[in-house]
Amino acid sequence: MSFCYHLCAQDFRGTTLYPLNSLRKVYPDLYEREKTKFIGRESVLDFVVPGLGVVWADTVNLSALDPRLLVSERLKLGVSFSSLLQRRLVCIPIERISNLQAVNYLGTTHWINDSPGVDGVPLTPPMEDFSPFVPSQYREIYVVPSPHRDYLLQQKAQGAPALGFVFVPHVLVAGPIDISGIEMIDLRNV
Repeated sequence: MSFCYHLCAQDFRGTTLYPLNSLRKVYPDLYEREKTKFIGRESVLDFVVPGLGVVWADTVNLSALDPRLLVSERLKLGVSFSSLLQRRLVCIPIERISNLQAVNYLGTTHWINDSPGVDGVPLTPPMEDFSPFVPSQYREIYVVPSPHRDYLLQQKAQGAPALGFVFVPHVLVAGPIDISGIEMIDLRNV
């Protein structure tokens, strides 16, 4: 069985993953906290996702790579964990999102989303990084992409913090995702 992955705050509420914009109505306090992750890259929230026709803040981002592998890679390289270990992991069977509107996002190049405060990076990702999501063709990845590893080493050499999912493929889902019945994993215990 294939999975996609999402990290949830320790104080996650309910059984639904909401896009950031939906949190504004459902849990305004969580919206206020979570939107601070986009300081320095606010324009990302208004980027219209190709193939979905909704803005980034109206999607739930699901990783095609198990974040436990990212934790392991950071341990091997001696790179700090940022907020990875402050979250809980939900492993979502691909069947759970098979009927939802979604696209694949490859994340092959730097843009403002993963380079806040860096001069000269594009404000939008390349359109070729987006493709239709076809559940039967989805392939979970089991190895940390070498560009992500290189990114971690570069950030370490510069003494700069490293964001969690740079160069990691994702599935972007337009709208909420029901995760009832799926156990959350505390990454602090992995």
